[in-house]
Amino acid sequence: MNNCIKVGDGMILLFFLLYDVDVDLEQLYNKATTRLVSFQAVKDSAMQEFVALGENPLSSDTTIVFLISKFDTKSSVERHTLKNILKEIGIPAISLIVNELDYRGSDGEARRLKQSLWVLGEIGSTQIIEPVARFINDEAWSVRSGAYTALGKSESYEAIRHVLQGLSDTVSLVRKSAFHALSVIATERELPYLLRGLTDDFYGVRYAALSGIRRIKAKVDLPVEQLGDDDLSDYFVLATLDSSDMEYVFNKHFGSASPAARKVMYDMLALPLLEDAMIRETHPLLETYLKKRIDERQK
Repeated sequence: MNNCIKVGDGMILLFFLLYDVDVDLEQLYNKATTRLVSFQAVKDSAMQEFVALGENPLSSDTTIVFLISKFDTKSSVERHTLKNILKEIGIPAISLIVNELDYRGSDGEARRLKQSLWVLGEIGSTQIIEPVARFINDEAWSVRSGAYTALGKSESYEAIRHVLQGLSDTVSLVRKSAFHALSVIATERELPYLLRGLTDDFYGVRYAALSGIRRIKAKVDLPVEQLGDDDLSDYFVLATLDSSDMEYVFNKHFGSASPAARKVMYDMLALPLLEDAMIRETHPLLETYLKKRIDERQK
């Protein structure tokens, strides 16, 4: 009796597998990418059917290749839908996307290549590192940026040698992508690179570097001689410190610190030092901010 049940279950599964192969992918795609809010349930159902087809051994390759063929679309709705479907399908899609990486798209915008890099990054895995790294020196800055973003999404230290190449790119948005990738995979060995990022001309690089320093919880030596030279530099340098370091900086460098630096101090100081700062502060906006911080601490 048990054997019959198993055979029956297998026949039912085989029936559904064969049924799935005959799905009209173009029609299903139109449903999955509809812009009509009233058809959201239809859209969601179509997306899940695509995922099921992509996971089905009998229809996986055909489905994934079909989805890749749509990567050249100019529609942001379609691009996001494609990304969401293939991210859920996951690892099985990687090799088929990689096989098509050399085709950039139908025009100079390289939409298909950029979509491929985006999707590979969203899927993640160490499998994407070497194929994606081929594009970190691409002539198009947007392609380089996408490649570094994808390498960071791999969340693997194996990508470090590629990521470090982007820290000196002449395009600020590419440096931002490289530093963001570094912030995800860096260890304390890469701390000097992250510290260098704190003084980059582009604020996006500074935020990414700060994020990396905080993630690895590195103790950094504060370049106090720079305090007061530049408000943004003050902010990003001080934002790497913990409360005990901030108390030292407040006591020693309050007089030379810029308003931006003092604001960062006030975010971390304990009540007695905030009250001390209230006596010494002369900036009207910071006086107001200090009163608010003191009230919060007293509650």
